[in-house]
Amino acid sequence: MRWRWLDWPARARRTVTTGYLALITALLFAPGSTFEDIDRWLPHQDKVVHVAIFLGLAALVRWSIAGERGGRRPRLAALAAVMLYAASVEALQPQLTTGRLFELSDLASNCLGTLAGWWSFGALPVARPPAREPIPR
Repeated sequence: MRWRWLDWPARARRTVTTGYLALITALLFAPGSTFEDIDRWLPHQDKVVHVAIFLGLAALVRWSIAGERGGRRPRLAALAAVMLYAASVEALQPQLTTGRLFELSDLASNCLGTLAGWWSFGALPVARPPAREPIPR
């Protein structure tokens, strides 16, 4: 079975991925006081949220580069970029945001989510778009 509903044009896939990246960047750099009430009703929510955010990001990045030429290099470069972003966010939060700290467990959650999202999207039987898209007239 192919997941044909995932066969969007490359520009649309990249637009969705960029929008998601902007949204999570805003959330990850929001002040710590924004999310303090959530921990009362969902223990360890911080780690679960970090895994979910980066799982989604990695899956969207892999989806946005589906059909790219160049073999493994573009995919590995994209995976490395997402991992670098995950580490950079965690390192920059204390400098740019009030009430946020660098935590190794958050960094590990970011990396776990990235790898899980990358692997899970790669396991989907997606119908790959053609390498070159026709020019609209």
